[in-house]
Amino acid sequence: MRWAAIVLMVPLACFAQLHPLAELRYCGTPKREKNGEIARSTLVLDAFKRIHPCPSNGNMSGSCPGWAIDHVIPLACGGCDAVSNLQWLPNQIKSAAVIGKDRFERRIYEKDIPCSGVK
Repeated sequence: MRWAAIVLMVPLACFAQLHPLAELRYCGTPKREKNGEIARSTLVLDAFKRIHPCPSNGNMSGSCPGWAIDHVIPLACGGCDAVSNLQWLPNQIKSAAVIGKDRFERRIYEKDIPCSGVK
């Protein structure tokens, strides 16, 4: 029982160092709201902005002109709603009509969880 308590106290960053091939950005099937949308936490976005200020104006809160926060591994594909799974992307890369990441990311990151066609 003592070992379980010690293991639970080891931060995820330490786990990644012990197991460098472990992918910590996948969390499994996403939790959903009653209306079917994927549950999100604004606390995660706020923490991300504090650690990684807006590239265009350096603000740690509020809007970021020309940039959007993106989940590296989409929530619909089992990605975690966590700071470690977020990045800043210029709007023209994130949502451009032809080449935007939002247009193809589900085909790339789909693993054990079918994510095409999910809200």
